[in-house]
Amino acid sequence: MFMKKWINPKQIFDQVYSNHGSFRLYLVAFVLSVLSCMSLGILQLFSVFSGPFEDLLGYSQPIINMIIICQTAGLSLFTPLCGYIADAKGIWILSLMALGGYLIGFNMVLATVEYRLDHRLMYLAYLILGCSHSSLLFSSLLNSAKAFGKYYKTLSISTPNMMVAFSSFVQIHIIGYLFSDTQHPTENFMKIINFFFYSLLASTVISLSACILTDLVVNKEEEDGVDEEEEEFSNFAASPLLSGAGAVIHSPTGSIIGSPRSWYVEDPPPMLSLDDEISMLSEETSEHLTAADIYCSDLSYSIKIRLFLKDYLMYPLICCCLMSIGATEFFVANIGSIVKSLKKDDLEGPLQIFSITSTLTRFLIMTLTDYTCTKFSVSRLTIFLSMVLACGLSFFYLSLAPIAKIHFEIIVVLNAVLNSAVFTLFPAILASIYGLDILGTTWGLFSFAAIIGNLVFNLLFSFDFSANCIPIPAQSIHICSALTFFTGGCILSTIGVLILCLQKRYIKRAPEFF
Repeated sequence: MFMKKWINPKQIFDQVYSNHGSFRLYLVAFVLSVLSCMSLGILQLFSVFSGPFEDLLGYSQPIINMIIICQTAGLSLFTPLCGYIADAKGIWILSLMALGGYLIGFNMVLATVEYRLDHRLMYLAYLILGCSHSSLLFSSLLNSAKAFGKYYKTLSISTPNMMVAFSSFVQIHIIGYLFSDTQHPTENFMKIINFFFYSLLASTVISLSACILTDLVVNKEEEDGVDEEEEEFSNFAASPLLSGAGAVIHSPTGSIIGSPRSWYVEDPPPMLSLDDEISMLSEETSEHLTAADIYCSDLSYSIKIRLFLKDYLMYPLICCCLMSIGATEFFVANIGSIVKSLKKDDLEGPLQIFSITSTLTRFLIMTLTDYTCTKFSVSRLTIFLSMVLACGLSFFYLSLAPIAKIHFEIIVVLNAVLNSAVFTLFPAILASIYGLDILGTTWGLFSFAAIIGNLVFNLLFSFDFSANCIPIPAQSIHICSALTFFTGGCILSTIGVLILCLQKRYIKRAPEFF
């Protein structure tokens, strides 16, 4: 009788490590983390659900907007906890949490659709799904940066962000080709839900594998006494197009969503020190500290955050950020209702335009911003504000122009450009003004506050829709939800002009980076 020899996973890993080295294993972990983002296009495709919710389940627009708010609340409110768990317990735990959340959330959605359960269960389901999306996105981003950040900082931080936008383009094509059965709408919708369900489950497993692989390599390097600095090189940092982006966006979590305790790549950036950046804070803040305190390299984390919170120029920026995110995410989440009110039937076209534009914009910002700022002496803040004002004008246009003359594709493009700029360009602006050491916290606060903007726009739209779109006459000339877009245009334009007037004060604090 032959005894079966048990396979020792540790021996297999040690052999692979000795044959291929840590770099190739880190590369595999990075690729897996990037692939795990390929199911997160659902973040920009809520309109796929909003139509069936209205047609099949009879949900009113306020109910649909409340579902959107619940999902956004899960995404935003869960961010600080994700950061703590990743730093204190391990990134891989986030993947497990996402797996459990998807199992519970999607089964609740399926049961509600199949058995026509109370719509309030849908609120809870999408709250859980929002938390799951945040966990999966956070684990993919952090592990990508942890695995490959010491080799290619820009690539490791920006690629997962770009893949989220690209995945929405891929998924909308898959849905259009495979799930277009108009004869059996309920069964077709159930298939769409299951498509997202199984693809996200697969992504959590891939993300979990990537996190475990990264931890194994890190532990092996610690056992062997390998110094990370020995293997570090910066091919991408040497690129004239990518050097600035890799240095400015130095926090992995800061590229999309931040946390109070971020994981940082230990590499001194080729720019002003944090002490110099803190010295650029407002005169009002400086009054509470001596010159020696400001330039001291031993300032504690709490003092730096206190300086940040007392800075009066921070508040216009946070208003601009939360309203920009709120306006653009509200737009894409409700694009189905907007298209329907415009007497159009083509939803797939605007979603494809949004996905393509978002992907291209993130890539161009990642690669060309620093070159453009240096070559043409234009600040990042100016670039961002131009996008805010353009999107605000598009909201005015949508609220005032006759339906027959509206070029809806242009409005979709401008919203996609601003949405992408917030998540890729705004962290660099914060890093320039307030420093890299607290970028995770500053960007985490800004992105967390975006739920306010989303809440404002969705509540206003639900009121506007109920008051004007339901009893709307067939011969109407203008879009029925004109109040929402006129208000949005006023808010974005006012904030954009205000910060434009204060721009010199921001640039004075960080002249090297603007």
